[in-house]
Amino acid sequence: MTRMKNTRINLLLLLIFLAWQVEAQDTLRTGFEVITDISDAHSLAVDSEELIYVVTASELIQLDVQGTIRARLDGTSTGAFGELSDIDPGNGLIWVIADEEKGSLFRFSKELLHLETIRVPRDIHVELERSPRLDSQDGFSVALGQPIAVAIGASGDLFAIEASSQSVLKWDASRRLERVIGDFGTGAGQLIEPVSIATDATSLYVADRALGAIKIYDYFGGYKRDIKTGQDLNNIAVVGEELWVIFPESIRIYSTRGSLSSQIMIKLDAPLIAAVAVSDHMILLTSEQLLRISTQDTFVNLNDSKE
Repeated sequence: MTRMKNTRINLLLLLIFLAWQVEAQDTLRTGFEVITDISDAHSLAVDSEELIYVVTASELIQLDVQGTIRARLDGTSTGAFGELSDIDPGNGLIWVIADEEKGSLFRFSKELLHLETIRVPRDIHVELERSPRLDSQDGFSVALGQPIAVAIGASGDLFAIEASSQSVLKWDASRRLERVIGDFGTGAGQLIEPVSIATDATSLYVADRALGAIKIYDYFGGYKRDIKTGQDLNNIAVVGEELWVIFPESIRIYSTRGSLSSQIMIKLDAPLIAAVAVSDHMILLTSEQLLRISTQDTFVNLNDSKE
């Protein structure tokens, strides 16, 4: 009898918790301001000066929070780019752009000067044995991979998701290919479908859509832990001490230790691809638009919904 009573109490507590979770979700339908219309957008990033970077299939666009275009980099006319997939602007001085079609990472200065092309190999283990450095000067004929996401570490380390092998590659600060992170599989530290990466001062975060989880590693590729998030995630971003996980119609905000602090439901005309924070605004990206909303209003509303 006592056991049945305890079971009912536990069930009641669970239902109360789930009801609170539903109430804690703030659904945002209005208040969005369109910064600019963009065709075939793929990725979004922000640098330390709070300049915004949008990657489309064919070009990189740099804007301020008001939507004024500060720079454009279009390499399709010269054949320099194939299909761009991602960017990490680092500290704003050196940008690293991933080109999925060309199988390369391009390093550019803020003055739009091309500094280096880093080839991304498909057969990583063979290339590690043969040559630790692969760039346009090597002259090796390599089978190129598909870099779909890129991130710069705190010490200048470079990470990229190579889609054909479903793994993460790491280059050291001198751009020497150093290691592979995440074998294929469902075990601890393994990956099946990595789609996005982010870094903070000590850790690498890898979003795996098929596993519905964020895998966390140290900079040497040592596995730390998982954050279970659910499938259909599109992107991740480290924002201060928070980890934002972007889904087509929501953003879940975790601590970097893995605690879920809030979830914001976002209703737009198209699925949400990415989101970042700039000053007191949240910047949102769909495939066709760049939008913004005041984070002050957003989080006040979210807190009000919990009361």
